[in-house]
Amino acid sequence: MSDTQGTPLHTRSLTIAVSRDSEQVWRARGDVVDLRKRGFVPLAGDIQPSGVIHSMSIELSFDPSSLRIASIVVDQPFVAIESTPATGGECCRDPAPRLLAFQGDTLDADFTKRLGQGFGGPLGCSHLLTLFQLMASTIPRVVALEGERSGREATFSALGIPFFRRSLFVDGFERDDTTIDVVLQLADTLTRPTPPAVRATERLELSHEFKAALRVDRKRFRIETIEAMERQRSHASLGALDWTLHSERLSSLVATPIIPGMAGRLFGLLSDDPKARPLLDLLLQIAPGFIQIIATLMDDYFQQREQSPSNTAPNASSGRPGVAAVGGNTNSCYMWRQDGYLETNRGS
Repeated sequence: MSDTQGTPLHTRSLTIAVSRDSEQVWRARGDVVDLRKRGFVPLAGDIQPSGVIHSMSIELSFDPSSLRIASIVVDQPFVAIESTPATGGECCRDPAPRLLAFQGDTLDADFTKRLGQGFGGPLGCSHLLTLFQLMASTIPRVVALEGERSGREATFSALGIPFFRRSLFVDGFERDDTTIDVVLQLADTLTRPTPPAVRATERLELSHEFKAALRVDRKRFRIETIEAMERQRSHASLGALDWTLHSERLSSLVATPIIPGMAGRLFGLLSDDPKARPLLDLLLQIAPGFIQIIATLMDDYFQQREQSPSNTAPNASSGRPGVAAVGGNTNSCYMWRQDGYLETNRGS
């Protein structure tokens, strides 16, 4: 995989941990954290500096046999927009209770569609939506993997201790004034119960890793190159260094934009192959992760505003997607819904 170069801009972290409360009830906790590493953004009447921009979690209890959700708990310690007079008292936390309506629903193949209909766009928070969608894809995989393992070994993981973790990271780097490098990594780690006396590595049942690297035209948000690879190990094959390459499989994405339409292109490429689902889960984070990365490039916006002070829509003639503008796109989330306070007072 090509070397990544440049100044670190942003890291998005998504993690999911699964444990057993009992045979009938399992628990999954998902967290999303956005760490901005450079710059600041003028947002909702204030200055949003570098540091932790978002920190949010969703905790589910569910029946592993039916995949029915028994309970949902949402927490948002860090949000982009707090309630202030400049927001009309509105806040990023306002739509979170809407997620509780999915208690009793089932994490089946159509769940993400129902989730989008009930919490997507102006109805919800795009970050919680992204996290919940990833959890909905991950949990059935965990149930299948652990069911296969426990059936083969006739052992069960200890109650209350996570036996599976999915770690997914999106990192952005400014290579130069024309190019952004984006690196994504995913690791699924499944452990097995072992006697206390054995070495810790004997607990490793599965380590399934994916890496992807993109070079992106920062003016048009277009993919210039894309590479991806995967490897799979267990406690018996920790020394394995071989990676399977997937770059050719993804070659049709070259010269296409990250925004809009990335998810549709990825589903068209990979959704027919169940074995490619983790790779699909990783690559689906390109667009939402990239939106966070480009928020660090506000110097471009300020420079363009200085050069065209009378231009109230500085990205309109630059060839960039509208998402490059300050603030969110109209109806991209609850805070930027068409009839919301921020949208109706944008630029005032």
